[in-house]
Amino acid sequence: MDNILLKTDGRILSNGKEIKAPIGCLSKYVELEKGYKLLSFFKMINVYKELIEISEVLESLIEIVDKTGLTMKTEIESLLFYKTIEMKGFPGKSGIYIYNSLKGVTDKEIKDLKFFHLEMLLNCELKLGDLNHVVFGDKEDVLSFETFYTLFEIVEGIAWQLSFNFNPLQCSIRR
Repeated sequence: MDNILLKTDGRILSNGKEIKAPIGCLSKYVELEKGYKLLSFFKMINVYKELIEISEVLESLIEIVDKTGLTMKTEIESLLFYKTIEMKGFPGKSGIYIYNSLKGVTDKEIKDLKFFHLEMLLNCELKLGDLNHVVFGDKEDVLSFETFYTLFEIVEGIAWQLSFNFNPLQCSIRR
């Protein structure tokens, strides 16, 4: 399959050449340039405005990012975007659920991002993780597999996950 490279400056390359229209690349597998940050993701959205149509929340997130001056320090060392497959069984009807997650990494520990403002995460390097396989709710014994991500999954998944961290920094309670 033809991979595309997401550059830190927001451009997307296919076979070493910058693409003009990202819509034709939504199903292509993504590689991230070394040093790719969450800010790089928003630079890409600004370069390829058509991608805003993928998620209703992207415009609001871009407004927050555009108003941000200096990015703030945070304890989060990097961001990990990964897939999870969960098998559900007894009691009730069996099922398989597949979803993407965006979490923070600190000292090799995975952290939920719900208490972090978007402005605090922009300078964090974004990494693509493995697929985690959870069998019948046993979160202690998770299998991990190498996987791939499409451009659509990256844009939609990151936008969805960040929609839960929607409060602008100026809305935080100060002591």
